[in-house]
Amino acid sequence: MTRPTPPSTRKDLPVTRRRAGSRFMLGLASVVMLTACASQQPAQTQPIAAKDQELFAHHYVESMPSTDWNRVEYIRSLEAKGQSLEAIALLKPMAVTHPEASYELARIYDDATGVPRDPAMAAHYYRQAVPYEFSGLDNASLKLGRLYRAGDGVKKDPALAWNLFQQAVAHDGNPSARIEIAEMQLAGEGVARDVDGARLQLEQAAALNEPRALQALAENYAPGGAFDSNPSQARAYAERYAQAMTPRAESGDVGAMLALSRAYAEDGLLPQPARQQQWLIRAADSGDPQALAAAGHLLVTQQNPAQGLDMLRRAAESGNVDAAYWLGQAYLGQGQIEPNPGLAEKWLSEAARQGQLDAARTLGQAYVAGDVLSPSLQRGVALLQRAAQHDDAYALALLGNLYLEGDRLQAQPRQGIEYLERAHELGHPYATARLGQACLESEGTPADPQRGVSLLSEAADQNQSGAARTLGIAYLDGEGVQRDPAKAQQWLHRAIEQDPDDTTAKTRLGQGILEGKLPGRDHQGVRLLEQAADQGDAYAMVVLGRAYRDGVGVPPDLNRAERWLQRAARAGHPSAEQALARTYRASGEQGNIDDLIRAARMGQVPAMADLGRAYLGGQGVRADDASARQWLSRAADEGHPGATASLGRMYADGRGVAVDKARAANYFERAIAAGHVGAEADLGGMLLTGDGVTADPQRGVRLLTRAANAGHGSAGVTLGEAYLNGTGVAADPAKGVRYLERAAQRGDDNAQRVLGQAYLEGNGVGQDSAQAIEWLSRASDKGNVSAKAALGAAYLEGQGGIAQDVARGRQLLTAAADTGHAGAEAALGRAYLSGEVLPRDTHKGARLLVDAARQGHRSARVSLAQAYLQARGVAFVDQQQAMIWLDGVMESDSETAIRTLQDLLEDTDVADAAGQAT
Repeated sequence: MTRPTPPSTRKDLPVTRRRAGSRFMLGLASVVMLTACASQQPAQTQPIAAKDQELFAHHYVESMPSTDWNRVEYIRSLEAKGQSLEAIALLKPMAVTHPEASYELARIYDDATGVPRDPAMAAHYYRQAVPYEFSGLDNASLKLGRLYRAGDGVKKDPALAWNLFQQAVAHDGNPSARIEIAEMQLAGEGVARDVDGARLQLEQAAALNEPRALQALAENYAPGGAFDSNPSQARAYAERYAQAMTPRAESGDVGAMLALSRAYAEDGLLPQPARQQQWLIRAADSGDPQALAAAGHLLVTQQNPAQGLDMLRRAAESGNVDAAYWLGQAYLGQGQIEPNPGLAEKWLSEAARQGQLDAARTLGQAYVAGDVLSPSLQRGVALLQRAAQHDDAYALALLGNLYLEGDRLQAQPRQGIEYLERAHELGHPYATARLGQACLESEGTPADPQRGVSLLSEAADQNQSGAARTLGIAYLDGEGVQRDPAKAQQWLHRAIEQDPDDTTAKTRLGQGILEGKLPGRDHQGVRLLEQAADQGDAYAMVVLGRAYRDGVGVPPDLNRAERWLQRAARAGHPSAEQALARTYRASGEQGNIDDLIRAARMGQVPAMADLGRAYLGGQGVRADDASARQWLSRAADEGHPGATASLGRMYADGRGVAVDKARAANYFERAIAAGHVGAEADLGGMLLTGDGVTADPQRGVRLLTRAANAGHGSAGVTLGEAYLNGTGVAADPAKGVRYLERAAQRGDDNAQRVLGQAYLEGNGVGQDSAQAIEWLSRASDKGNVSAKAALGAAYLEGQGGIAQDVARGRQLLTAAADTGHAGAEAALGRAYLSGEVLPRDTHKGARLLVDAARQGHRSARVSLAQAYLQARGVAFVDQQQAMIWLDGVMESDSETAIRTLQDLLEDTDVADAAGQAT
């Protein structure tokens, strides 16, 4: 008799002989009926592929004769002796006719009984067995279902797995299959989530004292479980679980010992550390290599890494491949274990040599990463490809990512997508997520947002938190999909629920809330960012620091900003230093000059410019032209337009340097190229009058006009004065006044001063004392000393139609003179010397007039020279002669000569001459 394989693989073989009239081919609908009878509840089926329908055919096959059963028993004895290859050779011919033999072959490959585990081969033989009615159908269906549920050696297929589990229950009420069904119902895995249905399945399995069912019931009745929390019921099931496992453990079942140790662990169902230790030691004392390996692995990952490593070493040295793998993995730096590159490489290589695909993949990944082992891209890729050839989904996923990103090896996007597609077909959630991201971002494949979202959603449903995070960020930023704050928030929350350690999801969600891009309260955003930062996320620290610095979603607090950014800098975030420097600059802007200096020294270019200007104006520091030039030069060299313009003004005014108009113009040109409006005003004024450069009134006016239209006050003043007085342009008083009024209305005190003086003198406008007082007062109130001096002189002498007010005039002039204003000093000095409007005070008058002359004030110098020469008998001295004489005195820097001149002025006759001179 020849037994056929499913038609999808061997259509050329004849159909199995059936007992006429007794059995017939059962369709999938019959499975439903049988399952309903067995479980006392309606069974749910899921659509499956046509090629898989044969798995539920229930073909009849005659029982094996006793001689074949005797052969099977003999084969099992060979397996027990470790002669699995001989057993396989004997089973393969029998598998053609007997499903029992197919099942036995599948079990050998599935359980790695004397051969390397090969889930793909196991699935092949399970598929040969399950279409037939035989005593082991329930176990064959159960184990094949597990492979399809996990995507272990086959493409993951939850629907097929579900139907296989239902078949196992229908055949013999298989309690393990009930547990698989319950797990899928609880997770909503391939079927609608059904908590009540899962509970019923678990209770039916638990009625048979099935330990896994008892364990699942205990876990789900505990707080946080899927069922309504019932601690007493949870403990009752946990105790029943321990009672069911204890006899097995007492009889020497090492697996039961390890299971009990997990139950008694600190985070187990029945926390009792002493009993946990007891069962771990008993398991290891058995000397069984697999027990040593399992116990060692548990200890390494829990409370006693040193003892665990010793157990793993002993198991590995006896040839246990799992122990070699776990040992190598541990030495990569697992948990509290110090990385040991040599031992990690040794044991992983040994496990990979014995065909352990997890070891090959892990070793390959370690070579590629190069963070513990010495980087070896070639060896790493070769190992990953070896695992990929055996359909190791994780290796395929890793290779796909490597070829897609092209960071460590030359990018091959097409190859990367092919690897990811294969891993996705095998059901690896990371590959599904990475493929979805590629479709969303057009990475190695044409953009396909619809498929991208579908794949990412599928991966997220498999608890791949990275997929949920990717979707959340995509909807937040509007990259690949339309921006949707509600979906962004939903997916980012889901990523955090799936992985509480996903600090990137926490950071982006918290940042989105703080910045108002996502719904939520500010304190929620701060809490999420603080959680991520406390978990070590340096970018979360940066976001918090910036938020406190700029007052985004929180009150500004530069001290908190500094603390968070300093943490980020210590954590090595690349942008933390600049963010910290910006914070110090912000503190500097609030008057903390030490923080401004700190920011400048950290290389923050705007802070360098601010510090240079602070030294230039003596703001918070002692004025220091050399330091000003140093910091402004550094900022200008970095391209800062404001610093460049300030340097130009230093050279134009001879501030701390020799006057160099050509160099000043060069700096102004550089600043203008960078878009600095103030430099346009400065250079425009120079070109208008030919001040140290070749005059170019046309360009000068163009630059000044552009700056004035951009709201630059001094440009409006320069243009106004130019048109008012015809300086460099044809006089146009009306146009000049318009420019001055525009700048004055914007609050420019120089424009207000010039406009006030124009109304005072009737220059380009009709003389108007009220307008003169208004504009000069407004400028004076803003601290414009020249306006104060002009208004004071007008009140003192009663000029320009302004009613004389000696007291007001002296008050304004004295205030201006106290600041060193030469014009105010000259006006007051003459008034005190003449005694006409102020009480005569030759000493005070002489001192003020000399001080004004020292500053180069022309009329003061003329007054001094004329007074002195007339006192010496020179009756008629013109201004030019007087200035030539006095310049010689002043420029000789003879303090004795100047003091003699001041003493002479205190003579009444000389004082009269000086007070009358203009």
